[in-house]
Amino acid sequence: MTTIKNELEDFEAFLEADFQDSVFARDLLLATNGSDGPELDLSTPIKKLQFDIQECEKRMKAIAASNYEALVQNFSKIEGSKELLDGKINSGIKHINSSFDRIKTGVIQPYDEAVRLNNALKRIHVTLDLLRSSSYFIFLLQQLEELDKADSNMVRLARLMVQIHEFYVKEERGATRGASLLRIRLIRDSRADIENKRLELRSRCVHAIQAVHNSNFSPDNQDLHNGLVSLYILDKKDFLSVLEKATVNRLVDSSLTQLSRSLQSPRNFTAIVSDVKHSSQEYFDKLAITLNNCEVPNENLFNSVLEHWGGNALTESFWIKLTSKFKKNIAATMARGGPIAKNLRVYYPGIKNSLVDTFNVESERNLVLDAVSIIPTE
Repeated sequence: MTTIKNELEDFEAFLEADFQDSVFARDLLLATNGSDGPELDLSTPIKKLQFDIQECEKRMKAIAASNYEALVQNFSKIEGSKELLDGKINSGIKHINSSFDRIKTGVIQPYDEAVRLNNALKRIHVTLDLLRSSSYFIFLLQQLEELDKADSNMVRLARLMVQIHEFYVKEERGATRGASLLRIRLIRDSRADIENKRLELRSRCVHAIQAVHNSNFSPDNQDLHNGLVSLYILDKKDFLSVLEKATVNRLVDSSLTQLSRSLQSPRNFTAIVSDVKHSSQEYFDKLAITLNNCEVPNENLFNSVLEHWGGNALTESFWIKLTSKFKKNIAATMARGGPIAKNLRVYYPGIKNSLVDTFNVESERNLVLDAVSIIPTE
């Protein structure tokens, strides 16, 4: 085919890859209109475009006339391609479409329908689950009201509080998935009231545990048992903290007062230490019996407390705390000097020997001896 490079001359702008008709029209208007003209001339650019169209048609006719043999050959090829398309490709496409229609009817549409049904069943399941959970919560709420009105056993009330707390924790997790009962007003608004009831129950438990403030408390005190078990069920960490303050810490403070007074009268030191040892041992023996008598499924309160306090006996934590504070008091007394410090130095050998005789448990004996070891001898 004869080259058409020269035939396309003057039409390069139309052949550019980034040709835009609006930009071309704007440039043509600017080129055919002066900047000082009062009116916009549209006829001139239109005539120019019409001239270009006529010129393009002339050149196309010239190209066709000079290259008719190549065009005829291409026409015959086009006809052959059309026959191939109609005879083989189109029939193959029809066969493929027919197969696809069967797949669509037999597989895709039933699958889509199954997916829709499955989604509907999921929504039904979620709805049923929400209804069951709502019924369960209302049941727990009714039990709570009945137990609260009857002022019944704190242990049952504590277990119920734990169940309700676990219910809310579960629903908080479900809130992240968009399926939470916390959206129900009754359940959402009941939470504050339930929390107040939990705090009231905790106060009752703490009040019952205060029975251990009396060194003559009975290990068979059922109210004490209920208070210990209920608080343990409500919050194990809180239980350990409350019990430690009510027993070890309280007894350490009272015993420290006795021992500190003994520093002013070293003659009575041995008797006072012996009394502290005897009373504390008796106290913690009763506490151990009390804790062992408290019934908690699959757990033992005594073992939990002992593990938290550390050591092999409840008294070990007591003596560690007591001797640590007592040692500081002795150091302060010796630093002040005076007759009291002098008497302590005089009686130190006797104090040391009496402590060795008084304490038969090595760990306790070492703690007490370490506390008084800062008393220098003359």
